[in-house]
Amino acid sequence: MSRRPVQNPEIDPKHGDEKHPAFGVAVVTRTSGSGRSLFQSDLLHNETISLSIHEATRRRDLSHDWVHRGRELVEIEMSLAQWGSLVSSIGLGSGVPVTIRRTEHDAFVPEVPHQPRTAESLREVRGVTDRMYAEVRAATAALHEAIHEKKGVRATKEALNALERSVAGAGSNAQFTVDSLVEAGEQVVAQARADIEAHALEVVRLTGAAPSVEASSFGAPALPKPAPDQEDRTNT
Repeated sequence: MSRRPVQNPEIDPKHGDEKHPAFGVAVVTRTSGSGRSLFQSDLLHNETISLSIHEATRRRDLSHDWVHRGRELVEIEMSLAQWGSLVSSIGLGSGVPVTIRRTEHDAFVPEVPHQPRTAESLREVRGVTDRMYAEVRAATAALHEAIHEKKGVRATKEALNALERSVAGAGSNAQFTVDSLVEAGEQVVAQARADIEAHALEVVRLTGAAPSVEASSFGAPALPKPAPDQEDRTNT
């Protein structure tokens, strides 16, 4: 890896401040408010962590360095769970999802719509089960046809083998989709637990009293309802 060139700080002739393209300040703040939708989070968050990066200048005065933040370069927002993952997973994985709020080019980045990923997982499960149900039903119909129309032993065996393959494939596909849905649900529970625990600790810190955390402190994702034909199938 090639080394970057070294550049000495420039001195502002008017104020005496030192400037350098690499000087920066990171600011972490905790915000509270109405439910916020964040990237890759199924909950609506009342409390979030914001991290902003600013340009910086340095001034030497009274035998001390005084660092002042300048223009904001980027601001990101995270849930308490995402913040915990960020500080505890240094060098691990491919990174932690965050929500970009501002950049040096965009004063305000558009809001993220609230689209719970658990709802997407549930739609995928329903799509897979619909396909499996259609395949098994078609294979069963072919077997009935071979038997009732007396198409012969060979045709009947082929139809039976096709039905067995459909049933076997349905089992493995169903297991995979259910496991995926369970994993998505566990992630939501982990997000909610992290937010609730952080909220409780903050209450203790501010008041010294045991907190009373209600379930309504976070918004659970709304999952789509099954179509009428799916409800009928489930009840039969």
